[in-house]
Amino acid sequence: MARFVIDTGDIEISREDHMQIQSELQQVTLKHVARLGFDKPFVVRFPIDWYGIILHPELGGLRELEKDIGARLVG
Repeated sequence: MARFVIDTGDIEISREDHMQIQSELQQVTLKHVARLGFDKPFVVRFPIDWYGIILHPELGGLRELEKDIGARLVG
């Protein structure tokens, strides 16, 4: 599965709008993956340090993946 990022960091929007965008994008992602009908379920993680969602086939290594993606976002 491809990784993708939607960066709205330079757009002036309210926290409420930011949270609504995040919620809607997470919902769309989860609904679409559910429709694909994979044989094995995915582990779903909503990161604490950055906004997003991680879907991963295994629980092991998920925390490290979250840290790696977060570090890349910070740059």
